[in-house]
Amino acid sequence: DMTDAILEAAKRIRTAEPSIVFRYSKKNRDKTLRWVFECIRDGLGYPSIKHDEIGTQQMKEYAKFSLTGNGATDEEAHNWVNVLCMSPGIHGRRKTQKTRSEGGGSIFPAKLLEITLNNGYDWSYADMQLGPQTGELSSLKSFEDVWEAFRTQYRYAINLCISTKDVSRYFEQRFLQMPFVSSIDDGCMELGMDANALSEQPNGWHNPITTIVAANSLVAIKKLVFDEKKYTLAQLSQALKANWDGFEEMRIDFKRAPKWGNDD
Repeated sequence: DMTDAILEAAKRIRTAEPSIVFRYSKKNRDKTLRWVFECIRDGLGYPSIKHDEIGTQQMKEYAKFSLTGNGATDEEAHNWVNVLCMSPGIHGRRKTQKTRSEGGGSIFPAKLLEITLNNGYDWSYADMQLGPQTGELSSLKSFEDVWEAFRTQYRYAINLCISTKDVSRYFEQRFLQMPFVSSIDDGCMELGMDANALSEQPNGWHNPITTIVAANSLVAIKKLVFDEKKYTLAQLSQALKANWDGFEEMRIDFKRAPKWGNDD
């Protein structure tokens, strides 16, 4: 009933902030789901829908890597909340995420796909070898070849992202201590550790921005290059490097290709 009241208020007041997250479960009642869909239909961008059971399992999985052996209990995992922008986390006076870089870092899958089509070389911005050499276009004979090359670029970028996070954490706990935040966390007080150093409940989120752009692009490549064989990867590369100038028909075809979503 409280959830329904909050959603009804959000729909009627129509303010963009604060945003709302809805924990979806098969146990949700139809009346509540109706309010969720009504709010989304109004175009305000919320509630953001998260999968309740997956969030709970994620908290339990992270708990296995607690440096103090004191990760989330089953009850704490069940009562997860959204922290930062999109990440399930623990709330309360203990085990909360205390700094943004405790987890996180950003990668851009669309950029990774772009350099995948150029053997790891960033021709459009950095003009340098940005990722591993995963093969010239002539060596990518099938969609599976493209997919595996993309996976290799993604794996390389994730490794850099998480390694960089680890370095920042190392220096944060030594030079960016947070005495006030530490003073209101029961774990910090009990163990005598700064908030940036203590990691009772790890949070390993990262932020893959442009994931859907990459997914849509891969679907378009699969359809137009490998399934229908209307274009070649070499032609696509030429069009991209010309920013589609002179390739209007190809641009429209790729734009009209199937998109991720709606159970597709």
